[in-house]
Order: sequence, then structure tokens, then C-alpha cells
Amino acid sequence: MAKNVAIGSRDDDEATSRLETSSSCFRLNLSSSSAAARVESSQAEEEQMDACIWSMLPVELVDKILLWLPIPNLFQMRAVCRSWDRRIRSKSFTLTYMKTPSRGPAAWLFMCSSFNCREHTCAYNPLQNKWHNFPLSFLPPCIRFPLTSVGELLFVRGGLNNAGALAVCNPMTQAWRELPSMIHTRLNSLVGVCCEDTYALSYKIMVAGGMSECGGDYECTTEVYDSLTDSWQVTGKTGRELTVHLTWWTSNTIFCNGVLYCLTSGRPYSIIGYDMNTAVWTEVPAPPPKFLFCSFLIERRGNLMLVGGVGTQHICEHVYIWQLSLQGSTQQWVEVAKMPHEYFLQFSKERNASDLKCVGNVDFVYFFKDSHTQVMVCDFSKEPAEWHWLPTCPLSANFHKFSVRGLFVNPRLDTSI
Repeated sequence: MAKNVAIGSRDDDEATSRLETSSSCFRLNLSSSSAAARVESSQAEEEQMDACIWSMLPVELVDKILLWLPIPNLFQMRAVCRSWDRRIRSKSFTLTYMKTPSRGPAAWLFMCSSFNCREHTCAYNPLQNKWHNFPLSFLPPCIRFPLTSVGELLFVRGGLNNAGALAVCNPMTQAWRELPSMIHTRLNSLVGVCCEDTYALSYKIMVAGGMSECGGDYECTTEVYDSLTDSWQVTGKTGRELTVHLTWWTSNTIFCNGVLYCLTSGRPYSIIGYDMNTAVWTEVPAPPPKFLFCSFLIERRGNLMLVGGVGTQHICEHVYIWQLSLQGSTQQWVEVAKMPHEYFLQFSKERNASDLKCVGNVDFVYFFKDSHTQVMVCDFSKEPAEWHWLPTCPLSANFHKFSVRGLFVNPRLDTSI
């Protein structure tokens, strides 16, 4: 027994010795690591550039660095300090910013409440695949009905008490101004905007139809606002029948190859266009398909396209996208895409497809209903076209359901109002 105890004691002594040796090595390694860390930290402090050197960077280099930041980050940079705010607002940065090509699909999709965009507006950034709450609360309470957009600008109409008032704003910079009064003040008129010279940042607004604010009769004239002269001009008369259609049976316009097109919603459907150069109204000689539901016009790379549901007289069964093409000597609508059946069922399961809405920008066509539905996109930049859902729109979480309007705005800081 004693022998066993002696042996165990010898083993314990050896184990203890090994433990003490290991602990000593651990303390040595730890001490060495700490010393090495202190040396590296000291070297890093010595190698760190002095703040004075950073502050002496050429402004052109600073501008090029800032240009790599997404728009949301630029706004965050402006809030850091006054010098960065002045730098981003400076003329030199603006000129450099204008010459920088956009990266990817630049236009943001703005989803606005059709009757109060001041409080209920959000924007989808396709580069980050992210929604941003974007209330237009900087606008006065009397300006709150979203109309249309062009480039970096959003156009908004006055409320019931000043329905003839038009305002233009840049949602990114929150700059806005009210436009001069129309020559003939009118209510419920058709409004279209075009921008033929994007570099000059000029635009024109066409207004037609509507009820005269003075006499209550139809206003059978067309007038155009030119941002270069900041004035309105009556460009001609419109027939009474056409004026009635423009007043009650049209809602949105699409600019394509010098012409502002609109689709009448009263059956039989027809497509009419206003040539901005000749100031002449004409009807497209290619009638849309029969039994069309919830149809919309979009423009894609210089082509006029039609989106709508097709089915029996009372039931929508499919959603198609057509393109106006020249077949021989006549123009015809040629099918280019069809909404996949599973997506169509998703849209039609709540009620029906009769309240389907659609907007398009370059190669992207967005489908939605009102504020409580998801947004789907058809991407024509892929072959074949790809369909997918966007992240949930913030407006869908709103307790009150309301009609929405989709508009595209390029997120730029250089546009003057």
C-alpha cells in the first residue's frame, strides 16, 4: 500500500511539474503576445496619417471618393459636419456628379398615396433592393395630389380648394416651387410632362381637357409650359369630343419619340397622342385588344408598350405585355411577355385583376394594386424576362387602405427647380 502511495506521489509531482512548466510557458507566450501587440499598436500609431494631411487632399479627389457613395449615404455624410455638407452642395461636386454615369437601374420607384403624398410616400431603391419611407412633408398642405414625374422631378397638384395649382419638387433635396398659373385655369385636366434635353435639365408640361374654373364648361384648349421661359402658351384648340375623353376617360400619359400618349379608359379603348413639336392630336391607328382590363401604357427604349388584362367580358384571365410594332405597312400590337400564372393568381385572389396597376422604366415593369399588396417586377434586361417580388412595401403596413400611384424619380442632387 505504501509503495503504491509512493508511486502515486511521484506521478503527482511529475504532473505538477509539467503543469507549472506549461503555466510558465503560457504566461511567457501571453507576455510575448501582449508585447507584440503593444509594438504593433505603437507602429500603427506612428504610421497613422496626421489629420492635417487628410485635410489637405485635393477637392477633386474628395469629390471622386464621395461619388462612389449611394445617395442615402451622401445624405448621411452631409449630416456629419458643415464642411462635408458644403462640399456635397458645392458647384464643383455638382458638376462632377452630373458627368458620372449612373450605376445600374438608377430610377427609384416612388409609391405615393393618390390623395395625400405629403404623408404617405415611400421609395424603392433598386440598387440596394430596399424601401425607404419618404414623406413629402416639406410641401405645403395645399399641395398633395401626385401627378407625374420626369427625370429627377416630381409634379404635384393642389387640393380641392386650389386644384389648378401645379408644383414641382426634387424629393431628394426637398427643393420645390409652385409653377405660374395656367392661362386657362381648369379642373380635372390631363397633365403630361416630357424632358427632351436631359443635360439641359429642361422640361415641358402639356395640359389639356378639364372643366373651366370660371364657367363650368369644358375647356377646349391645349396649353404647354416651358421651363426655359417659365411661362405657359396656348398651342391650339381641341374638339369637344376629344376634350370630353381627355377630361373623364384618361389618367396618365407616356412620352415616347416626341409624342405624349394617353389611353382612354372608356370602351371602346383608343390611344391618342399629342405631338410636342407639331402641337397636333392624333389617334394611334392600331386599336388595343378587345375585352381589355386595367390597361396601361409604358415606354421602353423608344418603344410604346401596352400592359393589360385579357379575358371574357366580365372576367380577367391573363395579363399580357404588347409592343407597338410595324408589320408591313401597318402598326400592330405584338405580344412580348405574359405574366406567369402563379403571379396572376397572387394578384387576383384577393378580389380580381380589375384594379391591377402598372408602371415601367427602361427594362423594368412594376405591377401592384393598392397600399396593401406586394409589388412585382418584370425584368426585360434578362432573356427570357424574369419575374420576381420586391420586399414588402412600407405602405402595406398602414392601417388605412388607400389608392396609390407609382412614379419614377432619378435620385440626383444637381437638378435645379
